Amino acid sequence: MGFSPRVVIITSALLAGFSQLSLAQDESAAYMVTYIEVAPSATEEVAQLITDYAQAGATANGNMHFQALQRIGRSSHFALIETWADEAARDAYANSMTAIQFNESLEPLLYSPADARPHGDLATAAGSNVGSNGIFAVTHVDVTPNNTDIAVELLNTLADASRDDEGNARFDVLVQLNRRNHMTVVEAWETPADQETHYGEDHTKAFRTSLFPLSGALYDERLYRSL
Repeated sequence: MGFSPRVVIITSALLAGFSQLSLAQDESAAYMVTYIEVAPSATEEVAQLITDYAQAGATANGNMHFQALQRIGRSSHFALIETWADEAARDAYANSMTAIQFNESLEPLLYSPADARPHGDLATAAGSNVGSNGIFAVTHVDVTPNNTDIAVELLNTLADASRDDEGNARFDVLVQLNRRNHMTVVEAWETPADQETHYGEDHTKAFRTSLFPLSGALYDERLYRSL
């Protein structure tokens, strides 16, 4: 993506369990999806840094929701899903002293450059937090540019149907601002069993079948727990 570690980290905001999720579709909202990998030996230290930073960020002006996630099976991998009232609020926090200090502490522990991707709203709706047994899926969807409009329709249909699935707490689709043919699906489920059941639903299988010939890269789905 071409983002330096400093830029991508200071533009990340994270919160796990500090605010109720209420994301009605809002064209002015600004999103950031960030993937971070650190040295395995630094996993516990980074998890604590993120938790502390999340508590500080909860009071940031214009924040709507922060989600800090730790990958299942690869505990040194983290994903951060930020929601801000607008780009100005997001950028103000990114340049705050709190964010700069967090970045300075985190940067030496990075295993590879962090990958921060600014997003806009494509298909979001009001959601709710999940309990300690909740599971999250974050999926990067990449289609060839000429198939973008078709993919958007497919994702909207999937989101509408999936929000009615048993145990779903959140099903949002975000679009990457600099590459409109790249989208991120953010899901939250009450239990792992609910998420697995979703795989077998007719609307999920129909979506995957229709999306397959449009894809420009592997369907990259990763499972997480909330920090």
